[in-house]
Amino acid sequence: MSGDRGSSLPWSWQQVSSCPLAARVSHTCNVVRGRLVIFGGTSVAQSKEPLNDVVLFDPVAGWEKVRCKNEGPARSHHAAVTISDRYVCVVGGWDGKQRTSAVSVLDTDSLTWSDLRPGPGNDPPVGLSSHTCTKLSDTEMLVVGREGGVRMQRRFGSVFHLKVDVEKGRYEYREAAYHASSRAGHTASVIKVPGEKNCALMVFGGRDSGDYEIIGTWKPSKIQVEDSRCSDLEAGFTKLVEQGVAKKQVPKGVHHHTASTIGRYVVFYGGECFARARDTVCDDIFLFDVGGKHGVWYHLKPWNEKNSLKRSGHVACSLNGQLLVVGGVGPDAKTPCGDIYALKIN
Repeated sequence: MSGDRGSSLPWSWQQVSSCPLAARVSHTCNVVRGRLVIFGGTSVAQSKEPLNDVVLFDPVAGWEKVRCKNEGPARSHHAAVTISDRYVCVVGGWDGKQRTSAVSVLDTDSLTWSDLRPGPGNDPPVGLSSHTCTKLSDTEMLVVGREGGVRMQRRFGSVFHLKVDVEKGRYEYREAAYHASSRAGHTASVIKVPGEKNCALMVFGGRDSGDYEIIGTWKPSKIQVEDSRCSDLEAGFTKLVEQGVAKKQVPKGVHHHTASTIGRYVVFYGGECFARARDTVCDDIFLFDVGGKHGVWYHLKPWNEKNSLKRSGHVACSLNGQLLVVGGVGPDAKTPCGDIYALKIN
């Protein structure tokens, strides 16, 4: 099943596939060996009953509900990274009773789950949900989120280094020397710092403000920067900027949006806007251009309803040169969608 929402427009959303198995929100979706691995979330918006199932989408073979050899953890509002193009490492989230900082791993070869053990130097967060976990290498991640249990959360955001050893089945958190603003439902992306050679973490959204924070600094040789391999899409964004289709505009505060690094651009899409009392789910695309001496924001505003796609609590992935949007709730902020859409620049 596929469809194009406005093929004659400068850019549009094209439906790639649809399946009830993908209808969920606050889930994760990882690319592993050319397939999408969808895990957890909830089948009803704002539900406190997380899922523990795994669904695969292969662009050629289609959909499959995976039968794992053992039961995996129930999680929503969690984070997940791909390790060695084989493992899906699930970090924190809501387990149905509490916010947790536990780490579990799905081996996509053997289809088995493992709950990793904390190492001797582990200094974990109190609890995590709607946080981020950004991969720096196959063994180190950076976790940004507001700690807290069921009844209370801190007013500032904590930053933790997380080391994971899949072979030994261990993990260790170590609190970083810096903090972030209090955020939940934000994004954190490794970017090239505008005007510099180094990389840093760009944290955006998750609060009623359009500001962003730059955290840490690394030489590109010291970390694994994910290569999205979307050169045509990057060129398309540049064309939209040069043609004036993408207008200079700074975003307002959103949460439960997505951020994807496509070459020189960080692409922010969807989410819920703090500034609106009604119709809170967004269809906006914002580009943050890091290719010059200074970072520049651009806004891609939908031309009409044909190329408007409102999503929140979704996931964005880069696969086969395309930027894909998977799941999330639609305009009513209640009903999870089972669609996959690709952003198309005409």
